[in-house]
Amino acid sequence: MGSNRRYGSDVTDQAINEAVTRPRPISLTPAEIGQLDVTEPPKPEPVKAWVRYPETPVQVEARAIAWTERAVKVEWTMRDGSVQQAWVWRSAVSVRKSR
Repeated sequence: MGSNRRYGSDVTDQAINEAVTRPRPISLTPAEIGQLDVTEPPKPEPVKAWVRYPETPVQVEARAIAWTERAVKVEWTMRDGSVQQAWVWRSAVSVRKSR
């Protein structure tokens, strides 16, 4: 069998997510986050989070780096090594086991 010249052979979820997203996620606004106390853990917590991009929402394996009662600030590393961050609704985040 031949390889797909146009798309290559990398068809992982992460590759597909990156192929359909722009470089910048959509973060919650300060008004949406609110004037709530922000907790910043000494060590980021591993999570899965739904993040919005202009084209489509994607679920990423991320690190929770701060949170309030209603929102979580997550960061994740793209395959090219760049790091992205966004505030998302707390209900868009679930805990994942450390690797």
